[in-house]
Amino acid sequence: MSTKVTILTCVYNGLPYLKDAIESTLNQSYKDFEYLIIDDASPDKNVIKFIESYNDPRIRLVRNNKNLGVSNTINKALSLITTKYVVRIDQDDINLPNRIEQQIGYLEKNPSVDIVCSWEKTIDSNGKKIRNWKRKLDNYGDFLGYILIGICPIWHPSIAFKTKVMVDAGGFDESYIRAEDFEVTTRLALQRYTAAIVPKFHLLQRQHISSQSSEFSDIQASVSRRIHLEALNSFSSLIDIELLADFLRFDLAEKNIKIKREILIKINAALTDLLYNISIKQNLSENELSSMKKIIYRRVGFGVKFAPIITRLPSFLFYLAFYISSPLQLKSFRIWLSKTYHRLLKIRYLFKLR
Repeated sequence: MSTKVTILTCVYNGLPYLKDAIESTLNQSYKDFEYLIIDDASPDKNVIKFIESYNDPRIRLVRNNKNLGVSNTINKALSLITTKYVVRIDQDDINLPNRIEQQIGYLEKNPSVDIVCSWEKTIDSNGKKIRNWKRKLDNYGDFLGYILIGICPIWHPSIAFKTKVMVDAGGFDESYIRAEDFEVTTRLALQRYTAAIVPKFHLLQRQHISSQSSEFSDIQASVSRRIHLEALNSFSSLIDIELLADFLRFDLAEKNIKIKREILIKINAALTDLLYNISIKQNLSENELSSMKKIIYRRVGFGVKFAPIITRLPSFLFYLAFYISSPLQLKSFRIWLSKTYHRLLKIRYLFKLR
């Protein structure tokens, strides 16, 4: 089989945005692919008629007899796909013209990389651009570092991956509903697979009121916390690992836990133990370990790193030193920073300074 790529779209209803997803795929600069569309028993019968209206031999339409959900539908797709690579496109997103060509080109040129995503632009229901998403992953340390602070390091709306890697890793797990993407990414990272981000915009990711991320945000956050804690527990069994997990996610305030000397000492000990265990278990190089630490300390600040020193200071100086070195631990500062950032984004798009 000469075709190396399968494009995958899982559909549940999906109209009216499905048209953009399908046509942005069929009109790619890279032409040689199979386009697998799986309808997950959509109640809207117009969906099947719409998909069948496309007279393109690359489209392979599969219909589930009953609703399987996202994870099981993707796993079903993995059992049907025979190509080396899979590119995923959600039913309400839009591929930019060179996405497949450049993502597959990246995977071909970098055989040690198992999964990639690209920079993304978020659009609203009317197609208006409202935010840019840019990040870089220089090595495995970066990939794992984001997992350790409770953030998914790659954006699944624009992923492309080696089929065998996803199958060998176990596919998607439905028990982590609403956060399946984060769970499978965490599993890939813990199994020592590698990821990268292609530094170009290749996707318009649509954000609207009926999208799963909007509708189930509370459930998604709860399941994500579970995934994060399980990841940390895989490297440490210390009693204070949950305290560390809350610290890394900025969740201490939600549990009415205040940063005090004894709390910071416990967090420091748990983090030191965690970093040591990870470096041994994952066989990290010096560069990977350094990259991982940079991700963590850039997020939580250096107060926890220097806990043995600053906890010896008088109370006033202790709190001053901690929050100066770890400003994001202040909820009020995080809220102010987020509001300021989003105001700047609005101004940027108002004047079209892209």
